[in-house]
Amino acid sequence: MFVTPSKCHINTKAVAAAVTGARHLRLGRNGQDAAGAWVGAGAGAVVVCDGCGAGASSEVGARLGVRLVLAALEARLGRGASPADATVWAEVRAEVGAALAQILALLGPPAARAALVHEHLLFTIVAAAVRGDALAVWTVGDGGFAFGADAPGPATVRGPFADNQPPYLAYDLVDRPAAAALVTADLPRGVVVVATDGVAEVGLAAAPRRAARCSPTPGSSTA
Repeated sequence: MFVTPSKCHINTKAVAAAVTGARHLRLGRNGQDAAGAWVGAGAGAVVVCDGCGAGASSEVGARLGVRLVLAALEARLGRGASPADATVWAEVRAEVGAALAQILALLGPPAARAALVHEHLLFTIVAAAVRGDALAVWTVGDGGFAFGADAPGPATVRGPFADNQPPYLAYDLVDRPAAAALVTADLPRGVVVVATDGVAEVGLAAAPRRAARCSPTPGSSTA
């Protein structure tokens, strides 16, 4: 995803895309990445989520994750909160977790909770948000991001994790809280890119300078 705020903070733009990777196509599997973006007055957010490959239908969780994180960010940034405030992200996490818990309760009895989480709700998150000069990138699990004044700078990559088992926010639902990371910066004018774990192949440092020219690489999500 790209976010390109101007110096006047009135020209924030965003674009998001997700594609099904070649390996998934060869195996006849659904793509498990999801991406989305929101732009408001002087603010914006972009989110990518990557479903766990071992989950039977983890693309369900990834798509829910994108929508839930964006809605939680829109509610807070829309009323003037700064993305650089760690409290914002704690509230986003709690709100998303509560929504997933409600969905989980509708899917089956408590005894099936762990299996349902594994099948549907394991997904990583890379979310970037901007308001005014304040930029923040929040990650739960693997993925990557880059930002800069005129073009994305060097990429920051999260993962890979031991045994290919990144932390997932849905582990909060089974009493295994996942670690999250928050990076903040001042960015009066610039570009932000976030991507799922195909980031090493995407090459974020060489991403196009203009959001409208976003070209996602197969096997990854970018926004």
